[in-house]
Amino acid sequence: MKVLVSAWLCSFIFISAALNIDQFGAISGESAFHVAIKNGEAFNNAVISANTGSDRTVVISAGKTYWMLPAGTLYNLNNLVINIDGTIIAWGGEEGEWPTGPNGHVLDLISIQNTNNLTIQGTGLIEGQGYNWWWKVILTGKDNRPDLLNIGHSQNTLIQGITLKNSPQYHAFLFDMYELIVQDFTVHVDVTDTKDFLEWLPTFPLNTDGIDISGRNVYFRNLTIQNFDDAVAVKPSHTGQYIYTNCTENILIENSNIKYGVGMSIGSVPPNDNLACVQNITIRNINFETPLKAVYIKPNPGTHGQGIISNILYENLTINDALWWAIWIGPQQQDQPGGYSTGCSFLFPLPGYKCPTDPLVTVEFITLKDINIYKGVNSPGVLLCNETNPCTNFLFDNVNVYHRSFFPVPEGYYCSNVQGWAKNSNVYPRCFTKIGEDYPEFLR
Repeated sequence: MKVLVSAWLCSFIFISAALNIDQFGAISGESAFHVAIKNGEAFNNAVISANTGSDRTVVISAGKTYWMLPAGTLYNLNNLVINIDGTIIAWGGEEGEWPTGPNGHVLDLISIQNTNNLTIQGTGLIEGQGYNWWWKVILTGKDNRPDLLNIGHSQNTLIQGITLKNSPQYHAFLFDMYELIVQDFTVHVDVTDTKDFLEWLPTFPLNTDGIDISGRNVYFRNLTIQNFDDAVAVKPSHTGQYIYTNCTENILIENSNIKYGVGMSIGSVPPNDNLACVQNITIRNINFETPLKAVYIKPNPGTHGQGIISNILYENLTINDALWWAIWIGPQQQDQPGGYSTGCSFLFPLPGYKCPTDPLVTVEFITLKDINIYKGVNSPGVLLCNETNPCTNFLFDNVNVYHRSFFPVPEGYYCSNVQGWAKNSNVYPRCFTKIGEDYPEFLR
């Protein structure tokens, strides 16, 4: 699979002059509500000024800390650099004081749409103070949380160096992206890093995805992610809602370290009248430490339309001490306070617990190669597809399980309605054909 890296990355001209958000009234080191509002406005005004003037760089200086509330979405940025070397802290007051948009949903901390040649870089930190937000969802069942970074309908984008921490919800939500590079990028969630509320009691940070991505020609490398939901979730695209792609495709994710997390994920992919599509994805050279899941491909149920997940390669993975499943290919296990349930029990495949599949999403041409799974609670995994639309053309090549658990599933895998082949592996899914070197040419 080829991922295009356009000449824009090499030829981007960095103007020496820069605009500091202090010039636009930002105040560092103060956490008051009115200061957080002022800092959000200063950030947006600095970006707008840079976008219309000759100084094309906005700076948040190292050694400074700015509490911030969002001042609205930024649109139509071109040939712009945002250097974040200091610290931005999402103001941590009551939800009712967080700005909302016309639809009543809270605004994301930094929201940008319709850009060309945008760079966000630096050595700085964006801290979300998500702890109170997570608890409120659990205690009330109501979920109206912001993301830290939301970028959409954009082309030629580079994000590098920065750290996102403890987001109320998704850390980076990147949608309809064409020609995107994310590198040397860190996401960190710490359930004990709290300042108030029930600070003595850890909680579960729901929906704190590291990166959600939909788009075309995307490259991720050198990611360091510690969280408790999808590390990277490759989301579907379809016609009607997107500008740059009608299928999320040509994505390479490599050379990364994941701790905890619920997988380098494909999906979820529910059916759509315009065909929800993910294809040509490579995920390689990844080290997982105590993940909840590692390989995670999740078609979701629906009532109409179609979806497709095709041509997915996971290669050279090390999975240590999986806390749940090292490999899960099947319906998403989701049931949260006030949220949507797929009907797939968290206790499946124990007797009496269900995980209904759906025929509207096709899953095909899935390859797992050179994967080592060490220990784990329920290793190695679940492969669950639909009887009327089974998964096809799977290949497990050199997928090995060491010190496996005694979880009561046949031959280590729970496997249903999947057609595939396996070779050079010490544990074989029971519904696969065990082969030597002779397997279909199209799977090579």
